Amino acid sequence: MNRLFAAILLLFALASCVPQRKTVYVQSTNETKSGLENWTGTKQRLKISPFDMLYVRVTSIDNPEYNFFNEENKINTSITDASLAVTSYTVDENGYILLPVIGKVKVSDYTLQEAAKVLQEHLKAVLSSPIVSIRFVNNSITVLGEVNNPGTYSYTSEQLNIFKAIGMAGDISEYGNRNEVILIRENGSEIQKRRIDLTKDQVFKSEYYYLRPNDVIYVSPLKIRRFGMKEVPYSLILSVGNTAMVVLVFYLNYINSR
Repeated sequence: MNRLFAAILLLFALASCVPQRKTVYVQSTNETKSGLENWTGTKQRLKISPFDMLYVRVTSIDNPEYNFFNEENKINTSITDASLAVTSYTVDENGYILLPVIGKVKVSDYTLQEAAKVLQEHLKAVLSSPIVSIRFVNNSITVLGEVNNPGTYSYTSEQLNIFKAIGMAGDISEYGNRNEVILIRENGSEIQKRRIDLTKDQVFKSEYYYLRPNDVIYVSPLKIRRFGMKEVPYSLILSVGNTAMVVLVFYLNYINSR
């Protein structure tokens, strides 16, 4: 009788445990599992779009007082996200930014490097040997679902992969489904929804490994979480088990007494 009760408890405990294979990232899928796999990602340079915010830095061999970007550059001797935002230029709905002296310049549909060359050509008319560098300011991604710190996170780098984004949100919780991470991406008027399995190393080959600004990542819960069992309910199991045992003993005694 005690063995039966112990077996019932064991079954409940096992059903409530999360298998290790569901919590380990990028598990090898080849047979050798040598640990020496190399992957070629799908990294692409982002193109500037309307309503992006850009930080533009201009240097030249001119006397600093003749560089009309000089005041902005003084502010950014120590570049932070806050200082970038203060001195940024917003791309208008037609893809232009408005710069001092030279006026409107079209930058949309260019990469940062291409846009820097375009601005450099415009600036040659007013500055000697200008050098231009551009950075995104308002890039952000949103991470929701079974992560430890869901929210919207800003970043200034040109590229961000899905693991770094999840790291920003404090990693996936114990009850997050790493097999079913949902990526939502707006591509013009089209909204894309893709399922990504982070437990397989094939994720490195996915075109969605590198994120784009405004992507939304949703980590689905495991089934155990869906059923509301965040922790093994030992007290409930013991109570139900004890009741079942009492009923069973009573029934067996009743049968034997007849």
